Amino acid sequence: MDDSGGFGAPPPPPPPGAGGGGSIPQRGLGDILSVAFEVYKANAVKLIQIVAIVVIPLTFVMALLTQVAFKQHCDAQHVQQLLLGALTRGAAGALIGRDVDVSASYGYAFSRLGPLIGLALLVALVVGIGFILLVIPGIIVLVFLAVSVPAFIIEGLGVTDSMSRSWKLVSGSWWHTLGVILVAAIIAGVINGILTAIGGNTFFGVWILSAIAQIITAPFVALVSVVLYVDLRARHESLNATTLAMDLDRT
Repeated sequence: MDDSGGFGAPPPPPPPGAGGGGSIPQRGLGDILSVAFEVYKANAVKLIQIVAIVVIPLTFVMALLTQVAFKQHCDAQHVQQLLLGALTRGAAGALIGRDVDVSASYGYAFSRLGPLIGLALLVALVVGIGFILLVIPGIIVLVFLAVSVPAFIIEGLGVTDSMSRSWKLVSGSWWHTLGVILVAAIIAGVINGILTAIGGNTFFGVWILSAIAQIITAPFVALVSVVLYVDLRARHESLNATTLAMDLDRT
């Protein structure tokens, strides 16, 4: 990244710097993953803190319920959405060169937790209906709604407006979006699979290794989502870092 808002041309992108007003270039799959990784490295401590605050106690409870008490899955939708909101907020700031503020990220996520949960439920409902219709429609809809959360967090949009915004941004770049989210999911899935397999079936193994897996992968996945969202906006709107910073400051 260069001084045009942390979005210089590869290869390889250096750590993010303070912004400027230059237009953000369109990026391919490899560039998006590289930017996400570089921003992750530069802000790893704070991003991991955001995840660890929620994941360590949450995975403890889930491991307790699944391995010791009831052998069933614990529904933690509210907590997961709080984490996603805080992580997306922190990742968006990091992408334009700002320090990640853990408390401020969670404060913002708390302030919009109700609508964020509503967004997750509505996206799940729409995608679920698509999967009922012979799977393929569900995949199509899932990709079109892939950047709903970044639009919600960064632009401060409502639930349905965030979904509409995502649909509009992905239009014309559906295969590009699919490739990015698929590769990011594979990377996260492989890391999660290896670590959870090492943990075995013991209570402490499930708790500790599943927590570590989520702590490692969640910031990267969130950053990929945010960088993808920014890239899609750059393709449609000639976005620059100043505009992105103003969007964050308004919300």
